Amino acid sequence: MKNKVLIIEDEILARVGLHQLLDWEALGFILLEDAKDGQEAIQSIENKHPDILLLDLNIPKVNGLQILEYLNKNNLDCKVIVISCNEEFEMVKEAMKLGAYDYLRKLNLSSQELKEILLKCRAEKQPFFRVREIRYEEIISHTGKDIFQDVGTYRTLLCILPHKEKQDGIFSVIEQCRAWFQKRGQEYLQIHKGAQCCYFVFDSRFPGEFYEELYQILMQRCLIKLYLGIYEGVMKEETDINRAIALAEQIQMMSYYDEEQKIHYFTEKIPAKEHSPNRMPHMQAALKKAVSELDREEIKKTITHIFTAVYEERYININVLRRIFMDMLGVFSMTAQGLNGAIEEIEVRGDNCHYQSLMMSSSLSEIEKWFLEFTDAFYERFLIDYKCSRSEILCSVFHYIDTHLRTQIHQSEAAREIGVSSAYLSTVFKKEMGQNFIEYVNMRKVELAKEMLEKGYLVYEVSDVLGFENCTYFSKVFKKYTEMSPDTFRKERGNKKL
Repeated sequence: MKNKVLIIEDEILARVGLHQLLDWEALGFILLEDAKDGQEAIQSIENKHPDILLLDLNIPKVNGLQILEYLNKNNLDCKVIVISCNEEFEMVKEAMKLGAYDYLRKLNLSSQELKEILLKCRAEKQPFFRVREIRYEEIISHTGKDIFQDVGTYRTLLCILPHKEKQDGIFSVIEQCRAWFQKRGQEYLQIHKGAQCCYFVFDSRFPGEFYEELYQILMQRCLIKLYLGIYEGVMKEETDINRAIALAEQIQMMSYYDEEQKIHYFTEKIPAKEHSPNRMPHMQAALKKAVSELDREEIKKTITHIFTAVYEERYININVLRRIFMDMLGVFSMTAQGLNGAIEEIEVRGDNCHYQSLMMSSSLSEIEKWFLEFTDAFYERFLIDYKCSRSEILCSVFHYIDTHLRTQIHQSEAAREIGVSSAYLSTVFKKEMGQNFIEYVNMRKVELAKEMLEKGYLVYEVSDVLGFENCTYFSKVFKKYTEMSPDTFRKERGNKKL
């Protein structure tokens, strides 16, 4: 890793001479843009973090001794080589007391003399740190290695949060970060704390371009949205690290609220609200009523209102929001139990662990989408049970359909079986189900047909088993509900019949 050198000199000829005195790059040094006065020097130290300073003591605005005092005050690990004139001996002595590494006489300075002191300076400069990784538990319990032994002071903590429902993306992020830091020659300490975020600690601060470039690299290579939380401040002991992690971890709030800005700096705790929106009891009562009546459109409308209220109340504590979502899911669960069922019978995105899905989710927009998908699945699963609980006629007709699904079903025969007229059954069915009797029967038959075709049954066999008049009529009905012929469906989805 090349050391960065900053020349602090107000005389242009002296600066040019220092540039020409050595082949800096060949020796493994990077020359930063020169500082012509003390103010420029401090700005460069803050933004570019040089390892070595070549410091002229008599510079305008902020003199060399004041720069050394600034370094001490801010605990900056930076080697200072004083470039002095003969008449500055008293100032040089004061500079050495303030921690200057060595000094060189400006007049007749040779390349060999400068080279030797630079190489000596670099050789004695301790490596960034020996510990590259540590578990968070080792820090808080003081059982790990001393992470401050070689560094003294850390200045930046970076928390990276993959904005993804499945947290396996964190491992890809870690590997890409390591590769990128290594390529840049940037040393770091990684702190392992769970599997949701990754944490990196540095002894330097970085310009905004550093994080922008890292963010773009991770986005391109990991293919997942990310949020970066950054804390910049002096960290000299474990309590400082703990506080820095707590502040940087607030990026989870930004992610939860789907903030458009993906890189955030944190200097203090966000005043998150510990209560739900004022209208929440009213909206939850409206949701309970809509779910109990299995009114799908009203359920979705109420869910949208709830999430709108949450977005407007930035920022509510994540645990408070999770309790709101648990209560919402509980409303569905109570209705399902009242219909002698359970929400675990429903799968959303291939999973029926609904409470766990909500707890693990890190995005309000994704949770809202999930609830809307869950509403559709809940409606489809419990609609018949709900209708049967309110109407003996419908209960009887659904039972008739279920027991005769593999035969030809006629509305008139079903009506006669349950003891009502065909016209009355037609009216009741259309009013309660929003579709006519034959449409519902055909839809049920097509669902069963798809299962049989996937198992490898031939089209004519399915048509025969389900009681269709002929294959032509079966194909017509199947295509109406699936937008493809049964032959095409079988070729795409079916297996060989054993």
